[in-house]
Amino acid sequence: MQQTLADQYIRAYVNPMNHLSIRDLQKISGETIGNLPGPTPVKSGDRTIGLLIPFKKADLGKLAAALAQAEELAKGRDPAADAAALAPFGEVDLTDWSIEAVRAFLAENS
Repeated sequence: MQQTLADQYIRAYVNPMNHLSIRDLQKISGETIGNLPGPTPVKSGDRTIGLLIPFKKADLGKLAAALAQAEELAKGRDPAADAAALAPFGEVDLTDWSIEAVRAFLAENS
């Protein structure tokens, strides 16, 4: 993909300055925003007035692998015992978020 001159300018500007100005926002493309390394402060003069957070497309393969790993780790655990152990840290969500429980919930409520 060909970058515009404004995209090249902003990329060079963002790295050393580590922020964007209101004027910069008017000049950059959506692709440039998506390529930002992470949350970027937006400033008006010396005052930070916002935070620009580029959304990254999720890697569905990695997400599925992480969910499968979490599901495997949850097998054989006692939710009541886990809740009792975590109670000193505050309210505990005892919702069963397993794939089967979520599918059953969706089937009941659709």
